[in-house]
Parts: sequence; structure tokens; C-alpha cells
Amino acid sequence: MIKLLPIFALLIFAASAPIQAGMASDKLESSFQSALNEMVQQVRNTGDAAHKRVLLQTFVDRMQDGLQTAEGMQSISPQDRKSLDGVLGKFDAYQAELYGRGDYERVPDAGLDDFASYIRQNMEQAPIGGGIYISGAALIVILILLLILIR
Repeated sequence: MIKLLPIFALLIFAASAPIQAGMASDKLESSFQSALNEMVQQVRNTGDAAHKRVLLQTFVDRMQDGLQTAEGMQSISPQDRKSLDGVLGKFDAYQAELYGRGDYERVPDAGLDDFASYIRQNMEQAPIGGGIYISGAALIVILILLLILIR
């Protein structure tokens, strides 16, 4: 009976791991949403359009850096890498639109507040990677990296 106790403890721990991972993922996602909200508030609270662009550019740069770092991790599956490419593509498009590069029209100075809100809404509502599945473990790694780089 005493020999079975460690096995039962291990089974209980293994059974609770998905719940704990889900709670951690929820907390990280909440922190990411807070970072998005903070970016929008900073942009709205800034009166100078040039400074608004700098705030938006800094946010986009940090997100791109975090996504590129996550892509370089050995533990990320090929499917997750493809999904990361999709998210990275979104941030490349935000950057191009912010400055009017490529086929994008430059966001007018008067539209920067709305553009910040658009980024937040798009990141909150759009499926990661355009609907491509990202594993829970990869999502946690990505959110941790993004949160570290955002602050």
C-alpha cells in the first residue's frame, strides 16, 4: 500500500496539470490583453501624432521581436511556426500601414487612436495565425515572450 502512494500522488498531479496549464494560459492571456489596453490608452493620452506613431511602432517592434524569438525556439512544432508566421505577418502589415509602405495607405495622424484600437480589437478577436491551430504549450511560450518584451 505504501508503494502505491507515490503512484497515486503522481496520477493526481498529472490529472491536475491541464487545469493548472489552463489557468496559467488564462492569466497570461489576461496580461496580454492588459498590455494591449495599456498601449491603446498611451496612444489616446498622447496629444502629439509623432509620439503616437513612436508608441505604436515600439509596440509593433516588440511584438515582432517576441514572435521571431518564439519562431527560433527548437520546441515549436512546424505547425506552430506556420501559425507564428501568420501572426508575424499581421504585425508586418500593421507596420506597413502605420507608415504607408508597400500597398498600404499611411494611417493619417487623426486616425492613430482608431488604429491603436483596431490593433487591439484585431488581436483580441481574430484567431491566432488566421485560424491555424497553435498548441497550448506554444501559446504559453509565445505569451510569456511577448509579455517580457512588451514591458
